[in-house]
Order: sequence, then structure tokens, then C-alpha cells
Amino acid sequence: MKFELLKAHGSSNDIFIVDGRPGELFATTAELIGFVRLVCDRQGPLGSDGLYFVDDAREVPEAFFFNPDGTPAKLCGNGLRCVGRLILERRGIEIVDVSTGGGRFRVERIEDVAAGVPAVAVELPPVTFRAADVPIVSPGAEHVDTTIAELHPRLRFTGVAVPNSHLVAIVDEYDEGELVAVGGAAAKIPRVLPAGANVSFICRLSGPREIFVRTFERGAGLTPSCGSGVVASRMVYSRLGHVPADEAVVVRNPGGSSVCRVTSGPDGSQIPRLEGNATFVYRAVVDTEQLRRDHRGELDVEMLTDEIAAYELFYEKNIRRIRDSGIIV
Repeated sequence: MKFELLKAHGSSNDIFIVDGRPGELFATTAELIGFVRLVCDRQGPLGSDGLYFVDDAREVPEAFFFNPDGTPAKLCGNGLRCVGRLILERRGIEIVDVSTGGGRFRVERIEDVAAGVPAVAVELPPVTFRAADVPIVSPGAEHVDTTIAELHPRLRFTGVAVPNSHLVAIVDEYDEGELVAVGGAAAKIPRVLPAGANVSFICRLSGPREIFVRTFERGAGLTPSCGSGVVASRMVYSRLGHVPADEAVVVRNPGGSSVCRVTSGPDGSQIPRLEGNATFVYRAVVDTEQLRRDHRGELDVEMLTDEIAAYELFYEKNIRRIRDSGIIV
């Protein structure tokens, strides 16, 4: 079978976008999982951090996200910015609601974050710290700034649903090996985390409104950035009293920087808004049989070189800022 792919990324968190509903494109779940693993495999001819299927034929477009291992996930915040940009450009509008993972998300085209670097904002549903929503087995109604012995003897974690599950810890020094160990363990303690969870570490940078965040994603591992991890970390940062909830915070990942703002809903809920780049890398037509033979074959590829070059300049400024802060990534 042949598929048209759009390769895109938000903060270097790269995804593929495929038109159509997965249940209509594939006869079986096994075929669907096999396709996702095939195109996302970093050891194969393509590779990405995940894949969004998009049904844009409806009044409210619907998107379906899959991790590289073929497991479905409720949300990829960085990827949703790219999906949003694609839909906005197709419809010639500036704002639209997109349904994904059981939620409805407002996406809006905003001012470019740098010359030649298109940007989109995603307004997510209110986050929840309720232990039952994460879900995390906890003695209290919430799990806030508390140790989990099965994960780490000293780190203090806060559980938050964005709506996918996250555990967030503030650390004095970033240790990538420690994050990998904790993130891997989070998927293996079902009596504490029945559905697993993404794990994020936060490091403070020069001021209270600028932080470094790295996330180990369930089903994907370490990625250059995780949009829901950015939101989860920023919300936890306010919950623990480090910055007022209504102030914008710059969040730096190894793959790029984004801005997370929080507004109050009419019921007093906190609604996060994630702002950042939505960069298109290439468009291609792929033959799955050729990919299974572990070569790209004669792909029909359109590289979007201007967007790639523009983002590279933006990326270099961000990575210098992180390294100047003494963080090794």
C-alpha cells in the first residue's frame, strides 16, 4: 500500500501526519500497529516520535495519535500544533477546534516565533491533579510533591493529567540517566501506576519564568520535547508555588522552546495554552512494501528546505541558552 506522509515537528518532537481514520485505513489492529511501528522506527528508513491520523472531512476535525510502538495515546501537544496548522491552512482560517483523545482542543495561528518559523497555540482542557484521573494509587485525593518509593527514594513527584498521565519532579541538577531509569520504572509498577505515566524533570533557569524540562514518554522514551510534558511541568511549577498561574513561562527543551500560559475558566478551572513552532519538514509518498524491505526506494519527496533552515537558527539559540545554564543535554 502507498501512503502520503507529512513529516512535521513542534520543538523537534517530530511526527508523521496521515490523512484518514485508522479504522478505515487498516483492516485489523495488527496492520495498524505494524504500519505505525514501520514508519516511526528510528532504526528503519524513516523514523519519528509518533504519528497522527487526521480526519478533516468533518465540521470538527478529528485526530488520532499513536506512539512509535503502536500504542494509542490521548495527546501529543507538540504534534497537535502541527495538525492544527495543517487544518488551518487547508481551511484558510485562523482558529479551529480539533477533537483528539476524547477531548476537544482549540488551535490558533499566532505570530511566528522567529523569522520563517510558523507558530500555533493549542488550548488544552483544564488539567486535573486528582489521583484518580492520573491515575495513580495514592492514599490521598491528590499526589502532590510526595515520594514514590518504587520510583526513587528521594525525588518528590506530583501527578497530573493533561489529559494523559504525568509525574513531575523538580530537580536541582539534571541527570539524564536518572530520568531514563525513573521513566522506565514508571511503566512497570501497575499497582501504583495502573496505566503508566510520562515522567518529567524540571530545572530552574535564571529566573522564575524560565525553566528547563525533559520528559521520558511512555511508549517513546526520551524525545527532544514533549508538549503535554511542558504543560504538566508548567502547571506543577505553579502548583508548588514557584510562579503565579496567570503568568507566561518559557519552557526550554533540548528540541526547542515554547511558552505556556494559563487562563481561568468560568468555573475557576485552570486552562493551559501551549504556544510554539509548527514546522513542516517534508511531504512524501511511501510504499509500505519497500519500507518493509528496509529501504526507502524511489520515494516521491518534497523537502521544505526554507522551513528547515529557519528553524535551525531558532534551535541553536535555544540550545545555547540551555548549555549556558550548565545543563548538559
